[in-house]
Amino acid sequence: MNPKDKASEAVLFIKGGSLFDPDLGEMRPVGAITVKGDRIVEVLPIGGVLISATGATVIEAEGKWIIPGLIDAHVHLVHVLRDLGITGDEVFPLFLAHGITTLRDVGDELTAQKLLLQHSETHPESSPRLFMSSPLIEGAHPYHTFVSESLTEVDQVPEFIREMDRARVQTIKLYTSVERSVGRAVIQEAHRHGKWVTAHLQWGYRAQDAIADGVDSLEHTESLLEFILPPGSPRWPELHERPGIPPDELAAMERQLLEIKADLDLDHPRVTALIESLVRHDVAVTPTLVVYRNWVLLRDLPEVQQHPDLQLIPDRMREGWLKMVASAPLPEATRELRRRQYDKLCELTARLYRAGVTLMVGTDTPVPLCPPGFSMHQEFELLVEAGVPPAAVLTGATRNAAKALNQSDQLGSIAPGKLADLVILDGDPLADIRNTRKIHQVIRSGLVLDRDN
Repeated sequence: MNPKDKASEAVLFIKGGSLFDPDLGEMRPVGAITVKGDRIVEVLPIGGVLISATGATVIEAEGKWIIPGLIDAHVHLVHVLRDLGITGDEVFPLFLAHGITTLRDVGDELTAQKLLLQHSETHPESSPRLFMSSPLIEGAHPYHTFVSESLTEVDQVPEFIREMDRARVQTIKLYTSVERSVGRAVIQEAHRHGKWVTAHLQWGYRAQDAIADGVDSLEHTESLLEFILPPGSPRWPELHERPGIPPDELAAMERQLLEIKADLDLDHPRVTALIESLVRHDVAVTPTLVVYRNWVLLRDLPEVQQHPDLQLIPDRMREGWLKMVASAPLPEATRELRRRQYDKLCELTARLYRAGVTLMVGTDTPVPLCPPGFSMHQEFELLVEAGVPPAAVLTGATRNAAKALNQSDQLGSIAPGKLADLVILDGDPLADIRNTRKIHQVIRSGLVLDRDN
């Protein structure tokens, strides 16, 4: 018999425990979960009759907590690692070891993504499931040239989206310099092909306009700040404009923007209007607090540079990141302003949650100091500290992210017919979100994984 055929017939019983239901946002006791091959075939209630199978694997989960496999909804597996000489497949096991069974890339070079997808599909025992993204769709002056596609005319859009469809891309990513006419055309054409459109916007396309045009999600709470600043706030120049501006003028502008963001009035009607628009149009947001704490705003903090998670990643990744930190120092004089801006991001994230905005969980890993796998749990902790309840955090990392991947019938919850991606924990994550780190077992596509390899 072909080994794949044997794997498709393998039976796994997970007996006892409490199961997280992302629709209800609560744990419920379960009698047993039956997995055959890569699928969940039955979830027995307490007292249900479990029919044994010869040769079945049994995991005793009494007194443990079972959550769906986690989905990191914001990663970049190609261009960020390229400068370190590391390929995405090298860090795949780090994700799995931390319960992350699915990754959503949100802007990368396509050829390398395809190779990573092939590796993921042929090595499920050591790789999370991967969903690819388009390159970053930008305007005439791309910020990240290696992973960008410059679209400046509406008539370029249909063929680009057809190309993405042929490449098995699921997420289409609009980026900072794209113009509204092109962005709107991308949203309309991508939706015709069943694609999810997300955006990280800044210069050419307002968030308010993208929401009205039908964008599905926005990346980074910080990017929302750009569109709720008081009238008359300075406009941070695009990359190609900066060489013509004196350094002291740039530094003064940067400090002024920090002051404005640190003191932003989140009770102002323009903030309320943006949040209400997100809710009304059902646009999701991926906050990515961890990348703003660890890299963008507060990378000079000792507690960031010496975080225990960094001691557990490959040496050349950690050392490469610390060299990047040293080569891009932040002014100590602005540290308090940067702390206050980060606090404002947390406050805005909590307001999004309380207003009913759909939140997803993503990390921007492997941006420096955001270690693959580990940073997901850091993001959980930061979201809870900001005021998002643990149940909502887990729902954002499971059900909500599965919807963004058009995989609600396959992923995001533990139910018959779905793919058997599960994480068994030794502590209740609803009592303390840090218990997501207390991983007893990871199961990916029905495979019980060896977390030590």
